[in-house]
Amino acid sequence: MTDLLLFQLRRVGRNRQYVFFTIVLPALFTILFTQVFGAQATADGGQADYGQLYMVSMMAYGAIGAALGATIRLAFDRSTGWLRQLRVLPVPPGTALAVDVVVGALLVLPSLVVVALVGRFVNGVELPLGSWLALVGVLWAGSVVFVALGIGLGVALDSQAAGAAIGILGTALAALGGLWWPVEILPGGLVALAHAMPSYWYAQLGRDVVGGSAPSAQAVLVLVAFAAVFSAAAVGVARRRPLHAVAG
Repeated sequence: MTDLLLFQLRRVGRNRQYVFFTIVLPALFTILFTQVFGAQATADGGQADYGQLYMVSMMAYGAIGAALGATIRLAFDRSTGWLRQLRVLPVPPGTALAVDVVVGALLVLPSLVVVALVGRFVNGVELPLGSWLALVGVLWAGSVVFVALGIGLGVALDSQAAGAAIGILGTALAALGGLWWPVEILPGGLVALAHAMPSYWYAQLGRDVVGGSAPSAQAVLVLVAFAAVFSAAAVGVARRRPLHAVAG
């Protein structure tokens, strides 16, 4: 299992698109929007709060993209016959799927850490060390929701549809979940829609931490519910659409 895990990590890590969209782009957004709009966020010197909150949003945005991008790769691996090839090797199907789950979780970390470092050393966000560790920790733990979603999509979709799905879904989760702009500026109907998105509650975990409190029970329960639904859906689809079957 260790050899397969390291191999899969190297495969994704060498993907330049993955590195750009899940690590570089969120870091650039963090700098751009805090520097351009941060000074105007409040008239009473509240730029630091704006910087904190936008940093959290970009950490969530990058983590979602990393989780989806790493796990939706199942669709491409099935279409190329890689998953069928694994069946002739001494690798149980359950182990191969478990490796994809671990890969999705591990590849979330670079995005979280890089955006946090940008927030601290470029935008001057100051938090106690314990808060930094808690922030990265809760967002890493919460990313399991999107790892489950990505696996479900990777199992359900063919390779051609998977690429488009990750782009559309990532954009929708960010825009409708209030990661690109504050939910408070949206019309009432869109505020209600934002509160129905897993991305909103995912970022809320981090907002609670930088606000000096533990993640709210509501955010945790909502994300647990989404994780359960996405996981159950992935298992249900996988039973009808075996991973080793070549997509056609």
